[in-house]
Amino acid sequence: MKTEWLSKLKQVLPGETVFTDTHSRMKFSRDYFHFSPVLERELSSCVADCIVRPHTDAELDMVLSIAAEYEVPITVRGSGTGNYGQSVPMCGGIVLDMSSLDQILGIENGIMVARAGARMGRMERFARRHGWELRVYPSTFRTATIGGFVAGGSGGIGSIKWGTVWDGWVRKLKVKTVESQPRTVLVEGDEVIPYIHNYGTSGVVSELHIALAPKVEWEQWAIAFSDFILALRFGLALAHDEALPKRLVSIHEWPIPSYFSPIRLPRDRAVCLLEVGTEGAERLLKYVNEFRGDIALHIGPEAYHRGTGLSDFTWNHTTLWARKQDPNMTYLQAQFSIQTWENQIQILKSEFPDLLMHIELMKSQDVLTVSGLPLLPYKDDVHLDAVIQRCESIGVFIANPHTWRLEYGGRSPEKKKLLEVKRMNDPFGLLNPLKLNIEENAEQAV
Repeated sequence: MKTEWLSKLKQVLPGETVFTDTHSRMKFSRDYFHFSPVLERELSSCVADCIVRPHTDAELDMVLSIAAEYEVPITVRGSGTGNYGQSVPMCGGIVLDMSSLDQILGIENGIMVARAGARMGRMERFARRHGWELRVYPSTFRTATIGGFVAGGSGGIGSIKWGTVWDGWVRKLKVKTVESQPRTVLVEGDEVIPYIHNYGTSGVVSELHIALAPKVEWEQWAIAFSDFILALRFGLALAHDEALPKRLVSIHEWPIPSYFSPIRLPRDRAVCLLEVGTEGAERLLKYVNEFRGDIALHIGPEAYHRGTGLSDFTWNHTTLWARKQDPNMTYLQAQFSIQTWENQIQILKSEFPDLLMHIELMKSQDVLTVSGLPLLPYKDDVHLDAVIQRCESIGVFIANPHTWRLEYGGRSPEKKKLLEVKRMNDPFGLLNPLKLNIEENAEQAV
């Protein structure tokens, strides 16, 4: 059976579209799940039977049609910069690499239209040339695709102002169905929600319409403080100041700043990494003086997105730099209480001294949150679970990054609506099988 569908794919698709060599199958069946020792253990053996990289809608339709005819599992992939195995094929089959469907189709009235495989770094450059910029993008923006970010990500640079992928800037989607004759479905408004952070389980997103923000000239700052709590108080003061234009407020406990080898930051100091609009520089410096901070680094707007930037050390790039220093380091995804964060952090630090605090201040549904990706050395699953359970016992919400199941990893689409959409678009249950809980959804099991 495998020989039959593979032969058919190779027959109908042009060269350099279907890849069955071991190197390609291994490479494109992985993402950054190795950030989690748990996922490294559970997912390393998962490999696709082939990688298919369509270049046109017609080729994409051929792939989906053959997959439906032979009931071949499909796992959709952008650039593979996710961290939870979102694009890892649990049941072999096809990894559908969308990276060649990468056209930016234009901007009209502040809405950018792009194919799912468009890289966000190129989208940002395109937008800025036309007086706009992306509202939110991940620290991996140079390689991450817009389709992959919307289907597998949540927040990033810009979230301090614009929130998450759920907060209204995804305006319209074109979605392909997995049927013998694939349909193209256009969804907009609230109907886009079942396709956001769904790991590609409910349809193949091929085109996105996203709202942009007016272009701002951004300056980058690293402000050093004597301790982490003071640094976070400073960050919160900036976050609450709606008159201060900002794109990034990222706070790091020492020794995390020591991991950032390309930039020299003061020893034994907590650091707040910032992107602040040029017109807000004077206002920012008043806060620096008020909170007794020291300017450790300042990069002017002329260098923005040219070479290494401070956002390259934030969000899950922080984890990347930590793991370069110590491959045993892993992380959590935490949301502290906006009222009691200081007490929560003090409790956790007293009980788990090797838990290193990394906070990304952001909004969700227009509400400021103290969210972050604390680092810790992996000892064993028992210790990791104990840290998670202790966090939850004191009111710290954990979106578990050590699971590949959609429902268990934090916020995901409302299950009933998601399954309703999935049944319409994926009647054979072929899209990213097993990522949805099989026990609750046995009829979709593959």
